[in-house]
Amino acid sequence: MRVEGNDQRLAALTAAQMQNSGTQQMLASKFVQAQDTQKVSKENTPQPLAGDKVSINVELPKSTIDTLQKMGNISDFLNTTAANLRQTNEGLQAASNIITYMKSSLDQIVKNYPPYSVESQARIDQLMNFSSLKKQIQSLEIPAPPPPIYEVIKHLWADLFSEKDKVIQTPILPSDAPDAQVADAAKQLDEIAGKINKALDALSNAVKS
Repeated sequence: MRVEGNDQRLAALTAAQMQNSGTQQMLASKFVQAQDTQKVSKENTPQPLAGDKVSINVELPKSTIDTLQKMGNISDFLNTTAANLRQTNEGLQAASNIITYMKSSLDQIVKNYPPYSVESQARIDQLMNFSSLKKQIQSLEIPAPPPPIYEVIKHLWADLFSEKDKVIQTPILPSDAPDAQVADAAKQLDEIAGKINKALDALSNAVKS
């Protein structure tokens, strides 16, 4: 069932139909994208959620639908949900890019032959770059998806983010970390990247372009 975010009369009619058909419904909102003020490289441009319209599979209690209908806020709810979902997606995409760069720095050490000595300046530089990227990912603010979507992926979210500070935890490596520790950290980054991809896939499954 499709509800256009800029047609409140149709939204109200659809809400009435939703009361008779149960709690699981397909909601759709008009998604108007702002024009970019800067050129963003293809590598860092979030690809999912593109397009003028998105369809959001959400499960709403009948009481919530009744309240939204009475207040005439169904269109606002859909638009806000879509906007919040986009912020989550962009944050995860940014985290994924940083993890890729962190892994690349460690691969420069792990895959180098002959192996770097611990005192090698090139090796130290790569570990310093890794630490700098770690600070970037710690500074990211990635909002949880809005409640209808969060309920679907909350198990993935809890597995990805630290409960204490709500940031993605990445390995800590001193500048003199031995090769075995560097290799273990690289494996951990692969696991983190996999968790981010699962979360992005779950968002994509909840949002149909």
